[in-house]
Amino acid sequence: MQTFRRFEKKYLLDDDQYRQLMVKLKDHVKPDKFFETQIRSIYYDTNNLQLIRRSIEKPEYKEKLRIRSYGEANDDDKIYVEFKKKLDGIVYKRRTKAICKDVIEDIDHCAFQDEQVGKEIRYALAYYEKLRPAFYIGCTRNSYVANDDDELRITFDRDIRYRTRNLNLRKSAEDKSVTDKTVMELKVRDAMPLWLTEILDDVKAYPRGFSKVGTAFTKEIKGE
Repeated sequence: MQTFRRFEKKYLLDDDQYRQLMVKLKDHVKPDKFFETQIRSIYYDTNNLQLIRRSIEKPEYKEKLRIRSYGEANDDDKIYVEFKKKLDGIVYKRRTKAICKDVIEDIDHCAFQDEQVGKEIRYALAYYEKLRPAFYIGCTRNSYVANDDDELRITFDRDIRYRTRNLNLRKSAEDKSVTDKTVMELKVRDAMPLWLTEILDDVKAYPRGFSKVGTAFTKEIKGE
């Protein structure tokens, strides 16, 4: 079982901001153990997309259920099943593993590696009256960790894409772009260090709410 509690802040960077930031960060961070990964996720929701609609409204409390792999997942591969809650800017995430085919075919009855987390996931499935796969989101992620604090992580997501059909954990020619910008996310246990605050000010990068799946949903509604 894995449990996470941390503050997360997101930033939407254009190409110039991204280049400037990488130059200024080079003396403060180093590549994480898994530096470059291909994130593949499927977000679950109700038939009327209740969770995504609520997320777009930016409430104080929200939650999401998704499955995720780091790279393309085949039927027999183990993947992550994650139940994520956010309250007043603090993210709580519980996750476990299960066999990819079993999850996609019947998440209600699949065998979770950690049954305690599995019970929480099944409770969410029952509470929302049968969540179903709704959106695929994929991206390339580069991850860094601070030289002096391994609890401070910075990730950069690029080539962010989505689809609403043929929902598996593989890239597809059906994928559409979510945004051409880079999504940077800061993940810290406590306060952000002064050096990082100063760098972000220098490149005029300011935190803003950004949901990949929420943005994809909005694009679908608008027919973009």
